[in-house]
Amino acid sequence: MNCWILQCNPNKWCWFDAVRDYGNKPDTWGISQYVNEVKLSDTAFVWLSNEYEPKTQMIYNPQIKRFEKLLDKHERTSKVIRPRGIYAMAKITGVPDEQRKRFDWEYQYRVDKEEMERLSSLPRLELKYTKFLIDTPLVVDDLKAANLNGLLILRMPHEGIYNLTPQECEIIKSLIGNR
Repeated sequence: MNCWILQCNPNKWCWFDAVRDYGNKPDTWGISQYVNEVKLSDTAFVWLSNEYEPKTQMIYNPQIKRFEKLLDKHERTSKVIRPRGIYAMAKITGVPDEQRKRFDWEYQYRVDKEEMERLSSLPRLELKYTKFLIDTPLVVDDLKAANLNGLLILRMPHEGIYNLTPQECEIIKSLIGNR
């Protein structure tokens, strides 16, 4: 059995909102690598890159005769809201398939339309979340403290999917089990 890290950029997809509303439902994930290696019942960990605070603008609202803050979902400040790390564990319930479509509910959580188009051309796997770590994620310091400094996602954080060794997978599972 294989073990994977699936990376999500919360500045391009509102993953936290999606799992709040639909976390008990299957999800799909577009991947460009390891398409033939991902198998049913493989374990996947969902990694979110740093989430940055959206920039705001002060706009005068003549109806209420004062300024209001408006969030701009496409522009970010340098303030990190949530640090990068593992926020969920899942089981693969459908192997990557170019014909698999997103679930209808997934479209409403995309922030970056170009990214949505790019991902729509990729084979999609299906997964079912088995545990969420929203309030207690495994962040970089936790992984380094467990001697996982060599994880590829820490050294080359620009891929969408990472294959873990069986040892790395077991260490991460045990860290999650302690939460």
